[in-house]
Amino acid sequence: MITEESFIDFKCPYCSEPVSFPRESAGFAQACPNCTQSLIVPNDGSEVGHQIPLPVATPRLVLRRLAGSDWKDLLEIISDEEFFRYQDGVPLDEDGVLHWLESDAHVKLTTPDQTFYLGIQAQGDGKLIGYISLNFTDHQRLQVTFSIGLNRSFQRKGLALEAVEALLGFCFEGLNLHRVAGWCDSRNTAACRLLEKVGLRREGEFLKNRSVHGEWTNTLWFAALDEDYLQAEAEPQAP
Repeated sequence: MITEESFIDFKCPYCSEPVSFPRESAGFAQACPNCTQSLIVPNDGSEVGHQIPLPVATPRLVLRRLAGSDWKDLLEIISDEEFFRYQDGVPLDEDGVLHWLESDAHVKLTTPDQTFYLGIQAQGDGKLIGYISLNFTDHQRLQVTFSIGLNRSFQRKGLALEAVEALLGFCFEGLNLHRVAGWCDSRNTAACRLLEKVGLRREGEFLKNRSVHGEWTNTLWFAALDEDYLQAEAEPQAP
């Protein structure tokens, strides 16, 4: 039997309209039925829901949604042929980047079957130096895969590591996700080391499952569960 206690009633943090969600949604992202914005259903008795915890700041970076003003920085990244060395794709021109940003502006975290992008911004001058893509893989939206792309001028400085560590905090602490996975071309040794360094467990290798520029390549998969992340966070850090 469904009772009033089976639901959590609160106000949307964006439009302030009253909303109600099943109690099992507490702590998770949902779409407001009134304004369609993504929100976090409160699990602490709050009268108002919580906004999606963005942006995320680190000592050198900010993870945030992409903006129309990012087009020049994004074009610098995405027009580099070397950027596509380990992925099947081609550089985009200005029109392609502008179309991407225009479409992305309509995507929310809870938009079904759409990639959710986060820009990687440098703290100092506000330059967009990369981006992260998130794709949910289950209907409950508790499991996600990600990939990261970084401007080649900013690689080998520990910035990708800093960005992915911030992403894991956003996913596991901010969104209460169950599983986060990442993949890389097996030839991309730097990406493989990155995924291992952030604490993801290598789960398997798919042999010749992707055709990249006419060549069949292997894909390595890495992942972490929420319990893995929380246990690692609770362990004392080495001096």
